[in-house]
Amino acid sequence: MARVLVIDDDEEQRTLIKAMLDRVGHLVEEAADGADGLRQFGKQAPHVVLTDINMPGLDGHEVISALKAANARVPIIAISGGSAVPKDELLLRAMQLGAVEVITKPFGFEQLAGAVTRALSR
Repeated sequence: MARVLVIDDDEEQRTLIKAMLDRVGHLVEEAADGADGLRQFGKQAPHVVLTDINMPGLDGHEVISALKAANARVPIIAISGGSAVPKDELLLRAMQLGAVEVITKPFGFEQLAGAVTRALSR
C-alpha cells in the first residue's frame, strides 16, 4: 500500500481516481488545486503524486516544478485532457519538468494502476 496524493480541480475526477486506487489498496489523499496539493505534500510526503495539468491558480506544470524542488525523488504522474494547447504538448512539457508517467483523459483502471505501479517501482 502506498500513499498517493491526487491533485485535480475536478471533484468527479478525484473521486474516480480515488475509487480506482482504493481497489488496489492505496491510501489516497485529495487536493482540489495546486496550492492545496503543495500544502498537503508539505505535511506528509506521499509515495507518488498524480497531478492534473489544467487547473486554475497553480497549474500542473507549476506544481511539478515545486514538487521537484521540494523533493526530487517523489515520482509524479501528470494527467491531462487537453485544452487550447494540445494535450501531447502539455504532457511532453510535464515530462521535461520531471513527471515520470503521463496519462491522457479519459483513462481506465488498468492504465492508471499500471502508471502508479511503474512510478512506485522507480
